[in-house]
Amino acid sequence: MKRKALLAVLISMALCMATAVPAWAASTSKGDLPEGTALTVQASQDGSWIINKKSGTYVTKAQKKLFNQAVKGYTGMSFEPVFVMATQVVAGTNYAYFCKASTVTQNPKTSWKVVIINKNLKGKVTLKKINNFNYKKISTLKNAPKTSGMTGAWKNNSKAYTPNGIPAAALKAFNKANAKYVGVDLTPLALLSTQTVAGTNYRYLCRGVVPGKKAVNFYAVDVYKNLKGAAKITSCRVVNMEKYLTY
Repeated sequence: MKRKALLAVLISMALCMATAVPAWAASTSKGDLPEGTALTVQASQDGSWIINKKSGTYVTKAQKKLFNQAVKGYTGMSFEPVFVMATQVVAGTNYAYFCKASTVTQNPKTSWKVVIINKNLKGKVTLKKINNFNYKKISTLKNAPKTSGMTGAWKNNSKAYTPNGIPAAALKAFNKANAKYVGVDLTPLALLSTQTVAGTNYRYLCRGVVPGKKAVNFYAVDVYKNLKGAAKITSCRVVNMEKYLTY
């Protein structure tokens, strides 16, 4: 009887081991997964968009390759992806790229777009939607410095960023203005446009976090630099991402 009982226990243990969850399934390290296994992002299983929290990160080579596959064959406009704004886990993964767009004309016109692409579960990449990024209507802050004098039109920046980031003069103006700004911790990502006044107005797209809070958002920020070089943030408004992430 003792032998039969022991045999039964051994058989039971063998069955449990055969049906147990593999060790890699509980791992949180992507490097521990077997080749070809996707790591599920728990935070986005409900299909919500997840804002990219990596401050100051421009588009990687892998992200650019993915983007180029999606827009291949698109005519009338060329795109330069700056960074991935957000991702969404659906039937595969959606990526929302913030891009500089230029018309394919003799005198190219620059604009800003949020381009949404999808990489499905089989690895196929498709272009889903191109949304205009409309940042022009930004309310000024109370007690903002007056910029009276000759006022020129806002001009979209043809150079959103260089390999080292935002153009030096614009970055210097931002850093001066941001040094005394409180309320939001801002990281400039792209110089959107400029305006010649009695000095210069700069408009940036920034990633920002309110101190004490975890939520990351994008902000449209205006900086005024006067003729003496002093700079101040005159407008800082959170970007309503919902309208840019539709497809």
